[in-house]
Amino acid sequence: MSTESKAFDPRQVIDELIGFVRDKATNAGTRNTAPKPTEQQIENAILSSITTGAKNVTEIVKTISLASGGTWQPTSGQVQTGLAKLVEAELASSKTKSDRKIYSITKHGIEFLARATEGAETEAADKAGASTKTSSNLNWLTCDPEFLKAATKIGPALLDLAQTGTRDQQNRAAAILDQARHDLHVILAEK
Repeated sequence: MSTESKAFDPRQVIDELIGFVRDKATNAGTRNTAPKPTEQQIENAILSSITTGAKNVTEIVKTISLASGGTWQPTSGQVQTGLAKLVEAELASSKTKSDRKIYSITKHGIEFLARATEGAETEAADKAGASTKTSSNLNWLTCDPEFLKAATKIGPALLDLAQTGTRDQQNRAAAILDQARHDLHVILAEK
């Protein structure tokens, strides 16, 4: 709202609200364009997602989507292409269970992911030192694999609570989430 006039004008508030709604409606069909992940980033994300256990393609897609907070939702094709390269490089293995292929990370894959994570941390630190921005240069693809594993376990638990939890359980979970959010901000403030 404008601060030019001290008198309250409801028409101005309504006009601003209508403008806001128009802007939202105009931009509703457009997506914010984020840079596309590289093949290496896709492969690292796949390896990170299967460190917690064997998964099929659909589960890998969901895990990556949850870990990225919904900012990246890879296609099955992207994941299958990445998996084929990872299996060929012996960083992942596949076996058929029932009628689906499931993928696991190999010992070489774990070592490769550790080196890739170290390299991404070094690169991110270099960028942060060269820029006035610090944490904004980092993204979920450079996250610690242990953090990603823990983060991917939260979404399903929240979904279960939303679908089957009682009001009391949901209220208790909300209090825990509020406290966790506060504690996470405290950790970020330690930088």
